[in-house]
Amino acid sequence: MKMKKTSFLATILLTFVSSAFAQESGTLSGSATYGFESDFIFRGFHISGDTFTPSAEGRVNAENSTYYAGVRTALPTKKADNRVKMHEYYLGAEFEVMEDFNIDLGISHFDFIPFTDDSVTEGMIGLTWDTLLSPALYVYADSDNETTTYEGSIGHAFPIDQKSAIMVTGYVGNSEFYTGSTYYGAMLDYSYSFTRYARLTFGVRYVSLDPEEADVLELAIDSDNVTSWGVSFTAGF
Repeated sequence: MKMKKTSFLATILLTFVSSAFAQESGTLSGSATYGFESDFIFRGFHISGDTFTPSAEGRVNAENSTYYAGVRTALPTKKADNRVKMHEYYLGAEFEVMEDFNIDLGISHFDFIPFTDDSVTEGMIGLTWDTLLSPALYVYADSDNETTTYEGSIGHAFPIDQKSAIMVTGYVGNSEFYTGSTYYGAMLDYSYSFTRYARLTFGVRYVSLDPEEADVLELAIDSDNVTSWGVSFTAGF
């Protein structure tokens, strides 16, 4: 089953990349991020405390579309948590439907190591607007467990100078990831760009969730309101 899913993802990726390079204006870019979060929360669920979150992504930018593929991971640092590691492999394509309005289509496969029986594959569709507050609405459908997650967000970047900015983001969602739960939160980040392709970001996060439903992997939390912090360094080309 896992081999079939991997082959399916690879086939879609090759189709996307081939289509993108067929367009004269296609350009390739890539980035890698090494981050750390004091609390790792996924779809409104508190999965672990201190967690490293390395990721990498490649993108092909065409005239009216972008094709991308990447991997995101969550690697808890504490002995009580580090038996659980999450790996997400994803690919997708974003198309400009009309001016300032885009549709984002993708597919992801999640591995929860060593609980491979809990691995899932889900499809994603998103709508984004390149306007004030950058509103976005995403729907994630888990084909293995027949569950759905809805998440909406808004955000804005306030430039300080040519190299730095403060970014504010707010979001609300409802997830059937293992159990049903409504969650909401906000993030405040400061970003400093060393060059066009390298930047450092750090900030604080707040999320409100249900602690009984959030304890997916038997990792208890004391409150349904979690305040945490995170830092990341991104480099690319």
